[in-house]
Amino acid sequence: MAAGKTVPLLEIEKGFRDAALRGGNILFTQFLSEMKDTATICPECGAQMKNLGGRGKNIVSLLGEGEISRNYYGCKCGHHILPKDELLDIANTSFTPGVRRVVSQLAACDSFERSSATLEDVCGIYVSGKDTERIAEAMGAAIESEKTAQIEGAFSLRGGPRPAVPPIPVMYIEYDGTGVPVMKREVFGRKGKQEDGTAKTREAKLGCIFTQTATNEKGEPVREKGSTTYFGAIETSDSFSRRLYMEAVGSGVDFATKVVVLGDGAKWIWNLAKDNFPDAVQIVDLYHAREHLWEYIKTAIADAETQATIKAEWLKLLDDGKIDELTAEMNRYVDTNSDKQDDLEREVNYFKENASRMKYAEFKKQGLFVGSGVIEAGCKNVIGKRLKQSGMHWSVRGANAIIALRCAILSGKFKLPKTASRSA
Repeated sequence: MAAGKTVPLLEIEKGFRDAALRGGNILFTQFLSEMKDTATICPECGAQMKNLGGRGKNIVSLLGEGEISRNYYGCKCGHHILPKDELLDIANTSFTPGVRRVVSQLAACDSFERSSATLEDVCGIYVSGKDTERIAEAMGAAIESEKTAQIEGAFSLRGGPRPAVPPIPVMYIEYDGTGVPVMKREVFGRKGKQEDGTAKTREAKLGCIFTQTATNEKGEPVREKGSTTYFGAIETSDSFSRRLYMEAVGSGVDFATKVVVLGDGAKWIWNLAKDNFPDAVQIVDLYHAREHLWEYIKTAIADAETQATIKAEWLKLLDDGKIDELTAEMNRYVDTNSDKQDDLEREVNYFKENASRMKYAEFKKQGLFVGSGVIEAGCKNVIGKRLKQSGMHWSVRGANAIIALRCAILSGKFKLPKTASRSA
């Protein structure tokens, strides 16, 4: 090389990679072509089927594009099959399980077009943006289909025997809702928060379950590593309630010494907790409670210095769980702000209605979490990062497929459902 010149190593690397893939692809497609078929009995009538000869099929694998041969069978009843397609899990698709898995993982993290570009750059494999979308949504739909079957199974056994699991000291269950931008047809006729009363989003309900087996040297709770499971969808409260129950059963809620439901104070959260986990400890997220208290103070008191003084005093009462004392202090300002009375009374009632869920000093002594930060982060990481990117508008079906896919991946439970090949 001439002095001062830079070796174009990137291009050299890509060249060697492509050469290695081409060689590997020849061996791979030859191996698949030589693989023996396993079933020649007609699935319709049970008769022996006749081999009608080989049929070629173009496939896209992690080694690139290629063609394989497989036998085509016919029956006197008129039924035809390609058993090797079922054997290799490539029925009705040209993409191998390896490609579908990688594409789904990429598409779960970024837009379909950028996922397509990343796959081509990193692996030298081209899958169009549209095919990337089809593969990812088919994968998510298959995962969701399996979840639906599990939900039905959990409810058919409700109250019945459960498979034994190791005892769980503390199980936490958190859930919340967050808006997902959708296509106009998905919000037609729905009321929303826009100035004209229309809606631009649909609420995705997201839940998470995790466990706690210990506290640190300060007596603070520690979330068990690898224990967090996410789940959710754009669906009704009743459907989400069933999903919530199934996930809790699957996580071993029946073997938890203590179950804690953490939420932001919305009534639907406690309604679902009452229906599914009547014996659970219910805790309103401390940080949401602080926000409500601060909003009350700003509404009731105009003077900034007085606000600061009152805030310090009332936060102490809140953190100590002295809600009766706190609401007594808050009531002093209701009558003196007649023009804001309804708003102030609503905030006072928020604390009164949730008093039993705000025994923060007591909860902390028990070594329990009092903040719902896991689900707050989950709404941003599971939903927001992927489904709320600039300019995105989803169908409910597409959004739910990606939510199911991301929940599986971020919960460490992602596997390749065989049914995902049917529409990929």
